[in-house]
Amino acid sequence: MKKYDGLARIIVQNVGGKSNIVGLTHCVTRLRFTLKDESLAQTEILKQTDGVITVMKSGGQYQVVIGQHVGDVYDAVTSIAKISTEEKGESSIEKKTLFSEFISIVTGVFTPLLGMLCACGMLKGLLAMSVGFGWLSKTSGLYVLLFNAGDALFYFLPVIVGYTSAKKFKVNEFTGLMIGLTMCSPAIVAMSKGDVLGSIMGMNYYNTILGIPMVLPSTGNYTSTVIPVIVAVWVASKVEKGLKRVIPTVVKSFLVPFFTLVIVLPLTFLVLGPITSTASTFLGNLTITVYNFAPWLSGAILGFIHQILVIFGLHWSYAAIRYNNFATLGYDTVITPNFCAPFTQAAATAAVWIKTKDNKLKGLCFPATVSGLFGVSEPAIYGINLPKKTPFISACIGAGVSGALVGIMNLKIYSGGVGIFAIANFIDPNTGDMSGALGIITCILVGCVISFLLTLILYKDKVTKVEKKEVVNYTVKSNDNEVLLSPLQGEVLKLDQMSDPVFASEAMGKGYAIIPTEGVVYAPFDGKVVLIPESKHAIGLISTTGIEILIHVGIDTVKLEGKYYNHFTTVGQEVKAGEKLFEFDMDRIKEQGYELTTPIIITNTDNFKAIEILNESGKVIEVRDSIINVVKEK
Repeated sequence: MKKYDGLARIIVQNVGGKSNIVGLTHCVTRLRFTLKDESLAQTEILKQTDGVITVMKSGGQYQVVIGQHVGDVYDAVTSIAKISTEEKGESSIEKKTLFSEFISIVTGVFTPLLGMLCACGMLKGLLAMSVGFGWLSKTSGLYVLLFNAGDALFYFLPVIVGYTSAKKFKVNEFTGLMIGLTMCSPAIVAMSKGDVLGSIMGMNYYNTILGIPMVLPSTGNYTSTVIPVIVAVWVASKVEKGLKRVIPTVVKSFLVPFFTLVIVLPLTFLVLGPITSTASTFLGNLTITVYNFAPWLSGAILGFIHQILVIFGLHWSYAAIRYNNFATLGYDTVITPNFCAPFTQAAATAAVWIKTKDNKLKGLCFPATVSGLFGVSEPAIYGINLPKKTPFISACIGAGVSGALVGIMNLKIYSGGVGIFAIANFIDPNTGDMSGALGIITCILVGCVISFLLTLILYKDKVTKVEKKEVVNYTVKSNDNEVLLSPLQGEVLKLDQMSDPVFASEAMGKGYAIIPTEGVVYAPFDGKVVLIPESKHAIGLISTTGIEILIHVGIDTVKLEGKYYNHFTTVGQEVKAGEKLFEFDMDRIKEQGYELTTPIIITNTDNFKAIEILNESGKVIEVRDSIINVVKEK
């Protein structure tokens, strides 16, 4: 079993099973599910599951917040649920609002390339700093290589966004790539260096298509742009869908992309490109105008509300503005005030760490603080600050003050990124001017000091005293072995005597079987429920000492689809030895023609020196009778 497989199984089951999953993507900290029916999801169970920070529902998505390990958990979920790494086709989910659809598009298009955008931005910033300090010359081979590596992603952004847009809109990915490549092709880029044939709405054209002016944006080309290619690929998805209906299957593989390009490319350069370029420029200028009306006030508001928007997953709503500003202006000032917010959350968490006397809370604070310094604030927000309220409000106030300072200083960020390493993105890549980086460091420090002091002064540590209840522990343990109790009443049967070859061969692990005389299953040890399949005919448990067990009631009873089973526990719930887990109707199951022989398997058999069955085949045992001795490695 891989590290995150257990968590992945819990997540898949509690979002309603794989049949309820329409689509799945992930961002820096969250699994973002699109579900057929959100009412089937067990939100409270997921919130209480180890490894899940919290669960949010926003923007038409069911968001399971994981933290920094989200990529590994995502891989495990897609593997276990056997779902594609891209969204499925049409679903029966209710129609999204326009805003929800906008959020979905932005996250779907930009999330896959966010890490590389940050990396390339950092590379350009650090190179500019190296030139400024005299460590590198702009003519050196290393500088030329690394600068162009960092610059390439931004220059060819239409190509990359064309690909991610194609995946989002479910069109042939190579069609998206071709649209982006055409927009960045050398001949198209060089066209603006020719003779101007005319001008429309302030945009020149240098050639025509069938007599219609081929207007280029005010920058002269489409390199580094994002909105035109997104719209073009969206149109291509509609065209491709229509062509697939009318073109014969035998020639679809090449005629569909052929006609899609023939239709969409002229449409892009004649209509879509000019309109979206004009809209992009207008949006960029509008945001700058609004921001410049009162930079300190705009900065304070953006800084204060940013982490509130993060809670609801709505911070992606202005990501498009930032990337549009990068494309049209070469920098962004409008969204920059929120840069300090993760740092102030980390500072508030550090204050809680100093003040609290709760050792468990202290243990959560340190990793959450470190995570916040790297720009990932969810562990600090959901694990400490938001539940305690005062630290969260203090952090928002600190971020608001930082944001106001960012506005007053008119700080510019030249590429996307979060956390301490992204400070380099405030260095002007063209001039090497580092005043922006020094300015943002000042803003971060001011915000962090305010957040830290407010939390230190206002936060009141409350250590809740939990009344201890006497619990009878039936499990016998020693340093070398652990004796498990029978979860069922009935007749013992060796696995090799079973009719099911999978269990009989011990392929799933060693154990034994019981022919039950009572339709009730009990916990064989202290532990936690890790698996209850949709068919309810089985249960998976893990003990507090790491023993994994599967109790599978009946043979082929999965076909009953959950009928005649009644569970009293949920996945993630802790149980005590002897606690009732579920009931099953023996008579009704037998009437349906199913065998009730129940294998009880130690699924991680290989982790132990030996699995010893303490009762011989044919013996009738009671619930809580000793049945298995797990001999551990010495």
